[in-house]
Amino acid sequence: MAVLTFPLSLAQFFDLLPIQQAELDLPEALDMSQTTGGEVLTADLGTSLWSGRIELGVMTHDEVSAIRPLINILRRSGASFLISDPTRPWPRLDPNGMLLGAATPTILAVGGSGRELSLTGLPASYPISRGDLMSFTYGSPSRYALHEAVGAAVANGAGQTGLIEVTPPIRPGAAAGAAVQLVWPRCKARLVPGENTTGVTSHTITSEAQIAWTQTLR
Repeated sequence: MAVLTFPLSLAQFFDLLPIQQAELDLPEALDMSQTTGGEVLTADLGTSLWSGRIELGVMTHDEVSAIRPLINILRRSGASFLISDPTRPWPRLDPNGMLLGAATPTILAVGGSGRELSLTGLPASYPISRGDLMSFTYGSPSRYALHEAVGAAVANGAGQTGLIEVTPPIRPGAAAGAAVQLVWPRCKARLVPGENTTGVTSHTITSEAQIAWTQTLR
């Protein structure tokens, strides 16, 4: 077997996890202060990054043996993996991605505000709903962007949408023509040091295993 390369694909790590509970969040990166006049001021401190925690279900010793080495190798400096939201694996109005089929959507345009994008290559009348996730790569070396739709849209007869507001803001480097994943959208992540465990073992089972992760753009 060849030596693993990073980031580990969904099939190499995420798909193997017996997920019991999962969290996906986009915490604010803000500084807040208050003036003597009672005005509350906020300022961006950095880039908003997705983060989360996954609690694994009860596993047999054989099952945990297939996962533990992967968690341990991801504890190393520079190790990374791709991760998705198990509660939103496809658009809300397209269960299992059946409507999307073999279509290959791409970015049509990025709005000047950096908060909107439009899509092309969709089936006619394809719906994008608030809360749908989408991902794409950009830049060199490739970086993984994961965005959540704030607005909604329906593709026209040519498979194109108008501008859709998304969060977090679109980062420099995203451009028209980038392939967009609407089914199992993903981002690149790293484990948060000191917040991971491969579980507590009893006579026949292992429980309480969990990982904490944060998105990385490198």
